Amino acid sequence: MEYRCEYCNKNFRTQESLIQHNSMKHTGNSNSQKNPLNLKKYFIIGAIALIIFLSMYMVYGYINKPGQYDNFAKCLTEKGAVVYGNDYCQYTVKQLNFFGKSKQYLNYVKCADNEKLCDEKGIQTTPTWEINGEMYVQVQTFERLAAVSGCEI
Repeated sequence: MEYRCEYCNKNFRTQESLIQHNSMKHTGNSNSQKNPLNLKKYFIIGAIALIIFLSMYMVYGYINKPGQYDNFAKCLTEKGAVVYGNDYCQYTVKQLNFFGKSKQYLNYVKCADNEKLCDEKGIQTTPTWEINGEMYVQVQTFERLAAVSGCEI
């Protein structure tokens, strides 16, 4: 005669084996509560998936959010403003970081890659802004850039 476990449908040769199996594997189970562990497991997996999804959504939203100074940077470029600098120069990095994500819209010339142009323009200190034919050496505030270019911040 075979004995079957009502919770996991395993077969056993003796009733004693079935009793021992149930006492080790299915303690606390009743007929109305079959495999409560599965519900907890699915809830935890669902919660983790939801957290991952929400995190990805927030990161995607941040990445695609326009920069705070997009219009200002675009205006500077439209007016012909050029910033000359070098990526290894801490002051150039500071100036570009003022613009945050909007720095992609600036007309930025790397003097390390364009030595001839920077020499022709007389660039000795970076960053140097060229706006309306005038040179503005060192880091410039937004107020100063707005005043000399006519762009609104």
